[in-house]
Amino acid sequence: MITIPFSKLQSAATLKAPGYYDACIAAGTVVGDNLELSESAFAALRAQFSPPPLISQIKSASGAIVAECGAALSGEAAVDDSTNAARITTCEACEYFIMADRRCQKCGCWMELKAGFRTGTCPVGNWS
Repeated sequence: MITIPFSKLQSAATLKAPGYYDACIAAGTVVGDNLELSESAFAALRAQFSPPPLISQIKSASGAIVAECGAALSGEAAVDDSTNAARITTCEACEYFIMADRRCQKCGCWMELKAGFRTGTCPVGNWS
């Protein structure tokens, strides 16, 4: 059993994607000023609210950089400021956006960078 003080849970929730706090409360048992979670519930929450494994992030970033270089070399127009801003706004409203480090929980990308890529795409299809 894992015991987490509510103060620590509330602090951690600010660094996670929306819904983390509520999911923790639903998965555990409130005991005084603490939340108790089974090892399996804790592991499930960690998997649900963490970015993908580092190797997946590296593969994704490498592919995106290669595609962006190819688009730039072929003369494709750069992303304009309004498209970039719209992408970021869409990300900020997404359930998978981690506000604390401005990353996507699905792909692990830093969205301030990815939104400016000509070939950038949203992993859940939210960019038009």
